[in-house]
Amino acid sequence: MSDEKKTMLKIAVLFALTGAAVNFLARQAAACHESALPYPLLSTLVVALLLICTVFMTHSCMEHHEQVVKGLRDDMEKLNKELETSKISQEERVERRTFEISVANAALNREIAERMQTEAEMTRIKHQMELILESAGEGIFGIDAKGNVVFVNRAASLMLGWEPEDLIGKSHHEMVHHTKANGEHYPIQECPISQAFQDGIVHFGSGEVFWSKDGNSFPVEYTSTPIMENGSLTGAVVVFRDISNRGEEKTVIPQH
Repeated sequence: MSDEKKTMLKIAVLFALTGAAVNFLARQAAACHESALPYPLLSTLVVALLLICTVFMTHSCMEHHEQVVKGLRDDMEKLNKELETSKISQEERVERRTFEISVANAALNREIAERMQTEAEMTRIKHQMELILESAGEGIFGIDAKGNVVFVNRAASLMLGWEPEDLIGKSHHEMVHHTKANGEHYPIQECPISQAFQDGIVHFGSGEVFWSKDGNSFPVEYTSTPIMENGSLTGAVVVFRDISNRGEEKTVIPQH
């Protein structure tokens, strides 16, 4: 039960008791014609007492309510202060996080710019290397660890009669080094070019022939140099030259 209901109940009880008292006095005055105090005076005293008690109880109730309201105000002020402190702290965290994100974005943008600059420089260097390889007088092959062609320069393409796209992705040995000068099959296990990207040793070849697209062979000298990347063999670079002008005759043997 709330305090307001308790107070109203007390006042109702007090009024009931007062009414009962006034009724009792009225009966007594009617029974006794002579009384120490007249009935109107007694009634006035009782009503005055009732009024005093009512005022006292109402004042007590109001004081209680004021204390409750004061407590609520204190709690509200405390809560407001906590909210203000929390708001300031949150704003500081947001500002700090925003600054951290700005710094991270600046670092990321700088890294992206550096990476783009590095990629542009690598593209430029790659282009220069391609120009150098294309302008070289010797034929040059790039071979991966499976023996497949990954690069052919212009000189090699002209000597062999193959377009670069016809050779790239194909086995170097099967395309241009499959047969010996005497017409015998050349096992890939015996090929020094293939051995270079298996044993990691530079191999030299002479007295051998390469085969062109039209089925003709021509004597060559070549060097097969292994390519190492992060400690692993990833392929080889083959540099060769046509030595037909030294007097060797070309051999024509149908391709198998």
